Amino acid sequence: MAAPSAHGGEVGKTEAEVLKNLSLAQAWMSGELKSYGSAKVTYDGPVITMTTSHHVPKVSGLAKVQLKAYRVLEKMSNGKIKVKDTWSKTIHGARDGRKAVRTGLSDYAPCFPAYNARDYNLLHGLGLPFLFNNTHEATAVSEELYTKYLKKNFERFRGVKLARASQTASYHLYTKKPVHTLEEVKGLKVRAGGGPHAKIIAALGAVPVSMPAADAYTAMQRGTLDAYHINDAVAPIFKVHEVTDFRTVNGFNFFPVFYCTSGAFYDKLPSDLKVIYNNWSRQFAQIEAQGFYEINAAKAIKKMTSSGALKLIDLPAAELKRLEVAVAPVTATWIEEMEKKGLPGKKFMADIERLSKKYAAMSPNEILQATIDSPLQGILD
Repeated sequence: MAAPSAHGGEVGKTEAEVLKNLSLAQAWMSGELKSYGSAKVTYDGPVITMTTSHHVPKVSGLAKVQLKAYRVLEKMSNGKIKVKDTWSKTIHGARDGRKAVRTGLSDYAPCFPAYNARDYNLLHGLGLPFLFNNTHEATAVSEELYTKYLKKNFERFRGVKLARASQTASYHLYTKKPVHTLEEVKGLKVRAGGGPHAKIIAALGAVPVSMPAADAYTAMQRGTLDAYHINDAVAPIFKVHEVTDFRTVNGFNFFPVFYCTSGAFYDKLPSDLKVIYNNWSRQFAQIEAQGFYEINAAKAIKKMTSSGALKLIDLPAAELKRLEVAVAPVTATWIEEMEKKGLPGKKFMADIERLSKKYAAMSPNEILQATIDSPLQGILD
C-alpha cells in the first residue's frame, strides 16, 4: 500500500533537533532579530493601547508565547502600540472571544471556529484529515487561502476581522490499552472537538464524545471515556499522560485556531501602524505554529515519556493507509455539502493540496523568513 497523502508529525526526531529546526522562531520570540521587516513607523502621536484577552491562564505555555509576541509588536511599532493583556476568563470564556471583540470588550481575542461551528463553512475544510504534514505548513496554507475563500464569511460578523489563522499541532490517540490497528479503535469512546473532528472519529468506528478537555481527566478515571484525540503540545496541560498509557501516532488532522481583531481598533490605526500590525500578525501566525505548538509538542513528548509510563506506538504506512481510507468519506461528504450550498468545495481542497506541496518543500525557518520579508496582503484591509 502507498503511504498516506499527508501525515502530521514532529519537525525533528529529538527535542534538540526540533529546536535547531525552529531556530528563527526562537530568535523572533527573544527579540533578537536584526529585522522584523522593512516597514517603517512614521506616526508620532500618543501611544495606542490594544486590549487583548484569552481564556487560558497567564502561566500557561500558550500565554507565555503570546506575551513574547506582544513585546515584539511593541518593538515593531516603536512603542506606539502598547498591549494590555488579560487572561484566565477575566473578560470571556473559551466560546466568547468573538463576542468580546464585537462588543468592544477586547481588541484581540481567540475566536476558535470549533466553538461556533455552525457559523462557518469552507473554513472547516482546513480540519479535514490527511491534508498537512506539520503545523507550520498547515498555518501557512490557512493564511494564504483566507482572503480568497474565507474572508467574506468570517467578516460577516460586524466589527470582526481576522488577526491570524493558526493551526494546532497534529492530533494523536491517547489510550489506556495499546492501539495498533483500525479494529482496535472501533467502539472506543473518544473525546473529540466539534466540526469535522467528531466526524473523523466516528468514521473510524469510535464514539466521539464532546466535552471540555478539562473534564476528560475525570471521565477517563471513571471509565466513561476511553481515549483522548488531542495534540501533544497541550496534552500535559490536561495531564493526559496520568490517565493513559499509550500514544498511538496517527497525525491525520489538525485543528484551526483563528484569532479575531476588532475592526474598530484596526480601522483607527494610522496607515503606517496598520502595515506594522498586519506584518506582525502574519509573523505571529507562524510563531504560534512553531514557537508554541511544534516546540512544546517535542517538549511534551519528552516530559510524558521520561518516566516510562507513557509508551509511543508508531503505525506502519500500511495501517495509516487503512485509516486514510476509513476517513475518506468524511472529506467526500464535506465537499458534496459545500457544493450543494453553492460553495467551491472542490476548488478549495485542490488549492489546499497545491499549497501544502509548496510549503512542504520549505523548512520552517524558510517559511518564517518569507513571512518576514514578504508578508501576505489582503487579510487585513
